[in-house]
Amino acid sequence: MRVPQMKSWAPTRKGTARMIATASSIDDLLAALPDLAAEARARSLEFEECRRLAPDFTDKLKRAGVFKLLIPADAKGLGRSLPQFLEILMVLAEADASTGWVAAHGGICAGLIYASAEPRFRDEFFADPGAYAAWSNLPRVKIKEQDDGIRITGSWGFESGCTMATFVGGMVALSPLAEGEPPRMVAALAPLSEAKIEETWDPVGLAGTGSHDVQFDDVFVPWHRTFPWPSGIAVSAYPAAVFVPGPWFIAISAAATHLGLARRALDEARNELRGKTDRYTQRPLLEHPATQRSLEAAEGLWFACRAGMREALAAIWESGLRGEPATADLRINARVAAVTAVQKGAEIVRIAYDASGASAVRRAGVLQRLMREASCLTHHISTNQVSYELTGRVRCGIDKLSFRI
Repeated sequence: MRVPQMKSWAPTRKGTARMIATASSIDDLLAALPDLAAEARARSLEFEECRRLAPDFTDKLKRAGVFKLLIPADAKGLGRSLPQFLEILMVLAEADASTGWVAAHGGICAGLIYASAEPRFRDEFFADPGAYAAWSNLPRVKIKEQDDGIRITGSWGFESGCTMATFVGGMVALSPLAEGEPPRMVAALAPLSEAKIEETWDPVGLAGTGSHDVQFDDVFVPWHRTFPWPSGIAVSAYPAAVFVPGPWFIAISAAATHLGLARRALDEARNELRGKTDRYTQRPLLEHPATQRSLEAAEGLWFACRAGMREALAAIWESGLRGEPATADLRINARVAAVTAVQKGAEIVRIAYDASGASAVRRAGVLQRLMREASCLTHHISTNQVSYELTGRVRCGIDKLSFRI
C-alpha cells in the first residue's frame, strides 16, 4: 500500500493551524515504513505466540515516531492529519493486525493526552522519546479521593500495549460535583513502574497486542495525571483539540486495523487460488464466475469503507484546521464509518476465506489467522453493533449526550 507524500502542521497561538515544510522525521518514517511492515509480517506468528510485540520491534516503532503521528512538533511529534494517520496505520495492520492495533491505539492515546491532559502531565509524558500510554475503560477498582489526588486499588482489563507502555491505568468514576448528578468519569494514569501486569491475554485473535490486565495496589495518582474521558475537555490548541470529546477517536484504531486485515485477506485469497484448478473441469479456480463475483464485490465494499473513513476523518480535521470543534454530526459520521469498516471488514475477510477453498483451513496458513484476527474487534465497545444504536439515538435527537459518540 503506497503512502502519499505528506505535509506537516503546527498550532499557532490563536489556536488555528499553519502549514510548515515537510519535516525530515516524517520522511524517515515513510522511508522506514516498508521495512517495519515487512518485519511485522515476518514476525507475526512470533508476536502471537509471545502474546505481545517483541521489545526490539516496539523500540523500532518508537524510534520511527509511529506513536507520535498525531502529535505536533512542540511535543516532538510528527504532526500528521487524521486521514494520513489512517493510511499509515492501515499499512501496518495489513502486515500484522496486532501491530496495526497497538500502533493505532498508542497513537490515539497519545493524541488524547496532548488534547486534554493538563500541560504539566502532557510535558511529563512527552518528555520521554519512547512515550506510550495504555489504558482501559473496564475498571475493577476502588478509589479514595484526596485533596491532592486519588488512591487506586484494583485492575483494568484489555490494556492493549501495556507491556511496552510508559504510563498505564484506566477510567475511574469520581464523586459527582453536585447531588443528583452522575459520577464523573476520568482517565487516571501512573508510570508503569508503579503497576503490575498480569498476563491474562489469551484470545483467539490479536494475541500479539499484549492486552493484559493492569493492577494498581494503593497507587497514588495526582490530579494532574487525570483528565475527563470520554466527555473530554480540550486544553490544547487546534487542530489537536478536535480529538475530544467522544469514543469516535478510539474507533479509528479498530477501523484502521480491520481495513488492513481486509486488504490482506483479499490479496491472500487470490494468491491461494492461483495455480488451483477445478477437479472436474480442470479450469483455473480464479477464473470461476462465482469467485470473481464474490471477490470483486468484496473489493467494492472495502473501497467504500475506506472512502467513508477518509471522508469522515477529513471533515473533522478540516474543522480542526479552522480552529473549530467537531460537531456532533461530524463525530456521528466518523463513528458510523468506523463501526461499518470493522463490521464489514470482518465480512470481507470471511468472503476471502470462503473463496479460497479447503486449503484456507490449514493451521499454518495465513487466511485462518486472518479469520481469527477479524473476529475480535467486532466486539469492541467503540465498534460493536450497539454503537449503531448510540449514533442513531443522537442523530434522531433522542439522546442529548453526544459525548458518548
